[in-house]
Amino acid sequence: MYKLSRFNHFQSGPDAYHIAYNASSGAVALMTEENYAAFRRLAEKLSNGQAPVLTDDERQLVQQLVYGRFVYEGARDETRSFKFMHRRARFDTQNLGLVIAPTMACNMACEYCFEGNKAGRMSHEVAQAVVGFVDGQAPLLRSLDVCWYGGEPLLAMDIIEALTADFMDIAKKHEIPYDASMISNGYLLTRDVVDRLRDMRVNQIQITLDGPSHVHNRKRPLKNGKESFGRILENITYASGFMSISVRVNVDRTFTGDMVQQLLDELAAAGLQKRVAVNFGKIESSTTACANIAEQCYGNRDFAAIEAEFYRLLLENGFLIESLPSPTATVCMSQQINSVLVDHEGYLYRCFNYVGDHAKSTGKISEPLDYHHEEFQKLFAFDPFEDAECRGCSILPICMGGCPARRAEDGVPTDQLCDSWKHNLEPMLEIIALERQQRMTAAVEEKS
Repeated sequence: MYKLSRFNHFQSGPDAYHIAYNASSGAVALMTEENYAAFRRLAEKLSNGQAPVLTDDERQLVQQLVYGRFVYEGARDETRSFKFMHRRARFDTQNLGLVIAPTMACNMACEYCFEGNKAGRMSHEVAQAVVGFVDGQAPLLRSLDVCWYGGEPLLAMDIIEALTADFMDIAKKHEIPYDASMISNGYLLTRDVVDRLRDMRVNQIQITLDGPSHVHNRKRPLKNGKESFGRILENITYASGFMSISVRVNVDRTFTGDMVQQLLDELAAAGLQKRVAVNFGKIESSTTACANIAEQCYGNRDFAAIEAEFYRLLLENGFLIESLPSPTATVCMSQQINSVLVDHEGYLYRCFNYVGDHAKSTGKISEPLDYHHEEFQKLFAFDPFEDAECRGCSILPICMGGCPARRAEDGVPTDQLCDSWKHNLEPMLEIIALERQQRMTAAVEEKS
C-alpha cells in the first residue's frame, strides 16, 4: 500500500509549472499543470486509507513519486525512520570528524570577529596528542575528515603539513579514506600554497568576502591597515581551478542588495560565475568579544527574507545556486559524539563560536573524552524528536531543530530557534527551480 509523505511541499512555480519538493529526500521537481492534476487525483486515491485501483499511467507516476520519496510503500513510519537515522548519526564512532585550529592568530582585524586579539600556535606536544588521538581511533574508523580552522590556519602552514603527513600515514596504514577542508580568509592562499594543499587532499575551502572591494576592505582590513580584497580575489581565481571554493558573505543590517550586486559584478569580471559557490551567513553576536555589533545583527526571520532576496540576485546574474534544502541526520558537530574541535592549546569544544573560551571547553585532547562534561551535554542534550513542535514539523529533515547552541541559551524566542528554511522555503524553492531550469536550457542549447 502506498502513502503520501508528510514532508511534501507543492507550490506554484515559473511558467505555469508547479514545484514539487520533498524534505526527506531533498528532491525538487517541476510539474506541468497536467502532471500536477494527475498527482492530485492520485493523492486523493492514496489518502482514503484503502488500497486503490490504479491505472497504468498512475502506476507509472507512483514509481516516479516513490523514487523522489513523495510517496512511500508499506507501513513504514517516516518520523520513526528519521529518528533512527538521527540517533545512529549521533552515536556513530566509525567516522571521525576533526576540526583543528593550529593557531588562533590572524592577519586581519575584522570588526565583528569573535576571536578578539587571540594569538598562539599549536605546540609539538599538543600536535602529538592530536595524532595520538587519531591513531587510537583509527582501527575502528571507516573515514577520517579534517577541517582546518582558526584564527587564520594558513599562518600555521608548517603545522598543517606536519599533522597532515601523520594523518595520511595513519589513514594508509588502516586503509581508511582521508579528506580535508579549510576555512580561511584567503589572503595567504597563493599559488604555491594551493599546490601544497592539493597534495594534502584539501579539496574544499570556504573563503569570506564581505561585499564588494570597497566594503570588504573596510570590514576586513589586514592588521597593518592594508587592503585585502584584490589579492584574495586573485587567489580564489587560481584556487577555484583545482578545488571547490565557497565564498561566504557575512551579512548584517548594514548590508544591501546593491552591495551584493557590486560583489557579483567583481566576481563575474574575474570569470568566477560558474567556478565558485556564493553563500550568505548571518553575523551573530555570539560572545562578549563581538557584543559591540549586536544591534546590527539580524534575527532569523528577518535574515531569511533578506537571504532569499540575495539569492535571487545570484540567479539573475547567472551564478550557481548551491544552497539547497537537503536532509541531514544531525544539524552540526555538537550532536555527534565522534566530532571534535581542538584549538592550538589542545582544548576541546562543541561549537565553532566557543573556540578560545576555556569556560566552554569540554576538556583537552590529551585526556579521555568526557561525554558527561556539562559543556558536552549542554549542546548534545537537545533532541528534535523529543520536542513536539519539531517532531511535527514538515521540514524536520532539513532543519533538525536548528542551532543547538542557540537552543541552549535562555530566553531565545521560538522563531529564532529554527533554521532560515522555516521562514523562506517557498521563495528559495522558486529560486532553486528557476536555476535548475536555466541549467537544463543551457545544456540543451549546448548539445544543439
